[in-house]
Amino acid sequence: MSKWRARGKESVQASWVEDRIVIEADSGQSLTVVFEPMGSSYEIRSGLSLTVVFFGPVEHPGCIDYQSDYVSVDAGVVGSMAVFDAAGDELDLGTGMPY
Repeated sequence: MSKWRARGKESVQASWVEDRIVIEADSGQSLTVVFEPMGSSYEIRSGLSLTVVFFGPVEHPGCIDYQSDYVSVDAGVVGSMAVFDAAGDELDLGTGMPY
């Protein structure tokens, strides 16, 4: 039975992808990024960026929603995500602060 479960897990992971998205603030303006569903946020200063790495199903690895004054990122129901600031430091998605 355990071999069957291992094969099932491998087949599910094979249908997943890693997707990287870079979010950059326009020069002269900062941009707020909200991490869903936690609700924490991070402000990108002018000219800097965040890299969001989604890991999830091929058909929906993650979601980015652009509004006029902020960007919302969400890994979806079954996926996960990691976020890195311009210096390469990973952010704690619960607080929006670097670890």
